[in-house]
Amino acid sequence: NGKAISVERFQTELGYDKLFVNGEAFSGSNGPAGKIPSTGVPITWTSDHSVTSAGWKICLADTQTEAPTMPPIDAPGAGAWSVTEGACEVDGNCVTSPNF
Repeated sequence: NGKAISVERFQTELGYDKLFVNGEAFSGSNGPAGKIPSTGVPITWTSDHSVTSAGWKICLADTQTEAPTMPPIDAPGAGAWSVTEGACEVDGNCVTSPNF
């Protein structure tokens, strides 16, 4: 049982810039709030870089007890994120897109 994702902000180019959680695409203003990342399933961010939106900031909710593993954005132990590839940035218990 992993931690759910909370969305502090989510605004990407609808249909072109996508955040994938458990294989499900999130785009536009539809973020992955409440989704629990599956262990071993990558959370990935793709962008066509043609239109710049505000970006996104997602966090791991503190209400659950186990942190999932999700390369290339990974949430190892104690809810801490690490970015293994790309320009996303870690901010404590949260991770942000390059434009946030």
